[in-house]
Amino acid sequence: MENMWYVIVNPTSGNGTPKKNWKRIISCLEAHHLLYKFTFSEYTNHEKELVQEALKEGYRKFICVGGDGTLHQVVNGVMTQDYVNLPEIKVAIIPMGTGNDWVKTYQIPKNISKAVAIIKREKTMYQDIGYLELLDDTNRVYFNNLAGLGFDGFVIKNSLKYKKFGAFAYLLATLKTFLQYEKSVLTIDFNNKKIYTKTLLTLIGICKYSGGGMQLTKDVDPIDGLFDISIAKNLNFISILRNILKFYNGSIVDHKEVETHKTNSIKITTYDENTYIEADGELIGTGGFEASIIPKAIQFIIP
Repeated sequence: MENMWYVIVNPTSGNGTPKKNWKRIISCLEAHHLLYKFTFSEYTNHEKELVQEALKEGYRKFICVGGDGTLHQVVNGVMTQDYVNLPEIKVAIIPMGTGNDWVKTYQIPKNISKAVAIIKREKTMYQDIGYLELLDDTNRVYFNNLAGLGFDGFVIKNSLKYKKFGAFAYLLATLKTFLQYEKSVLTIDFNNKKIYTKTLLTLIGICKYSGGGMQLTKDVDPIDGLFDISIAKNLNFISILRNILKFYNGSIVDHKEVETHKTNSIKITTYDENTYIEADGELIGTGGFEASIIPKAIQFIIP
């Protein structure tokens, strides 16, 4: 089983894209002579359970068919088990989600045949993984792309209503959120610094893209053992509209109202219990959190 791929399919990702393309996926896997077993997830967080059951059965290589949320659950399945050494495990993805943000950092194509060809070559890289612990409850999660709170979390909450629009769901949710959102007051502790400020959003990134292709962090390196922090302060609705392209080309980090930093751990305290927290595009709670980075934790298949 160590030479077989365990394929975890989220049939609801990307408005059912994996289910619609399943025959094509099977055809590509078999054309590249990959040995595999597959299963479909059936409910929220099921992927995490499937990973851990497969590891107990002897599987060590996983293909995630879905989007950022599906990959997030697979990563959490890997990181929360304690019976297999992490270097024995490999994780690949055939991207079929709404935003497909994590794959953009590595330029993994959405084309099924090309994505499977990358898996066949089995080139890997150990990537950093973030560990996040909420301050107000016992919720603990791992993330492989980006986490944030404030406006960012509220956008994720609103984007659930626009999933049928694909990557545009995040843009529509962003515009809607600006009409509703009030800036949060935070205390941000890192590198022996303490910042007390009103912010639009605060992001901690490992990789480059979020929100359906936005670039909100600076100088990211997924293997440097550091988070890239972006703190957006007094950006208002008009300012956002004027600078909307900068959100997608990455130059928004140079705006005078945006601070950027690097750190391997951070604590954020909020004074509003309705401040939403997201990790890899998944809502995980409200309030503040502590986060730390685990250097080069998981092997991912990349081009």
